[in-house]
Amino acid sequence: MSEDKSSVMVFTEAARAKMAHWLDRSIVWLNDNWVKVKSATSREKKETIEALIILKRIILLQAVSPEDKKFVRSQSADIVKILVLISLKFIPLPIPLTPMLIYLGKKIGVDMLPKQQR
Repeated sequence: MSEDKSSVMVFTEAARAKMAHWLDRSIVWLNDNWVKVKSATSREKKETIEALIILKRIILLQAVSPEDKKFVRSQSADIVKILVLISLKFIPLPIPLTPMLIYLGKKIGVDMLPKQQR
């Protein structure tokens, strides 16, 4: 990849072919996994709402079980992970940063994806 005098990015044929191949794989992955992604998003929404209800009870000094406290802690960790991944979308970079961070996180033992709590 190089820049000409008009500051327009010029990609080599090999770079274009790699990007097209990556997009093809992404399309196949989305087609194969859309139901899972949709299900995980729905589950995460429900868990976040449940955690907020428990948090409200804690704030109002109502009785909360130890399991509920543990649930709120683990769900809070998931929310922080999601916010980190979402905030990265606002950094203008020419590469798909989020998938790379998820992959690198797994390599060092940090799972950046939310987990099912219940």
